[in-house]
Amino acid sequence: MSLLKKNETINETYTVKFFIGEGAFGEVYRVNHKFMGLQVIKVLKKKYVENSDTKKITQEAIILSKLTHQNIVRVFETNTFKKDKESFIFISMEFISGESISDLLKRKIHLNLELALKIQTDYLEGLSYAQKNKIIHRDINTDNILLSYGESEPKALLSDFGLAQDIKQLSNIPNAGG
Repeated sequence: MSLLKKNETINETYTVKFFIGEGAFGEVYRVNHKFMGLQVIKVLKKKYVENSDTKKITQEAIILSKLTHQNIVRVFETNTFKKDKESFIFISMEFISGESISDLLKRKIHLNLELALKIQTDYLEGLSYAQKNKIIHRDINTDNILLSYGESEPKALLSDFGLAQDIKQLSNIPNAGG
């Protein structure tokens, strides 16, 4: 059962349109921002937040909000809201009119070569841009590559940077092997 219901308002800014789905780290909703129109919010699961450093979560969202590339889903803000006397953290993101590669592959077993190469090129350009900005995604899979059908040809965008880390963070991890 989802946390938020249709037409529920968050922080007097976001009106929930509908529940999209659930991932390992949170629930995803299509919302209407009162000034900016359609967006998506991911409400982080309590268990994830309890086992994570909240400061790290917000720092990552700030870093990602600065990644502006046509092949990366844009992050707008991270914030909190209260519901039933509990606080929840959410991240708002660009709304993509389309589907994940996973969903596409459920409908089509085979992709034509031209589309397959376009998808690869698009998301690798986004990944390259993130890496040039010292962000390592760490969770590339068909659920985290979205296809936008808002233009004449599909465009692939890299999404869900929930496990992403700044390369400086990774370089400070001690070598477990010794």
